[in-house]
Amino acid sequence: MSLNDILFLVMRWIHNLAAVAWVGGGIYYLLILRPRLRRSPDDTPNPGRDYLSLVNTAFGVLLVTGAVLTFHRVTSGFIGVPYVAVLAVKVLLAFCMFYLVRFLPNRHPKDPKTPSRRWLPTVSNATAVVILGVIVLLLADVLSSLFEQGLRG
Repeated sequence: MSLNDILFLVMRWIHNLAAVAWVGGGIYYLLILRPRLRRSPDDTPNPGRDYLSLVNTAFGVLLVTGAVLTFHRVTSGFIGVPYVAVLAVKVLLAFCMFYLVRFLPNRHPKDPKTPSRRWLPTVSNATAVVILGVIVLLLADVLSSLFEQGLRG
């Protein structure tokens, strides 16, 4: 294994850690923290700021490492149109996740103050981010499989 291979392995690892931290943080928020906040909202400090900090850091790491990894894979000569199509969907969903966290208030959809979103009317932002994150992680595995097929073919 060359030094270049080791560097890309470390970069993929950091990319995956950032993705897992973001999605895992969202799952923790949905399953543990949000129910606790609903039971006793006055006793618990607002975790939204900390989560937003995690998301911003993870997004920055994902953006930088993702760009480098994408360039590396795209210039390898082992990918085809299906790889590029799946990659485009993955990137689009990741930006949607960031938009939901960063620019839309996290209110429950039945809250009268919640802005109308026709494209995702039945779930909260946190739930949507987790669902999209799980899909993005699945697409990452699909991309790995497509790349491996390109290497074999």
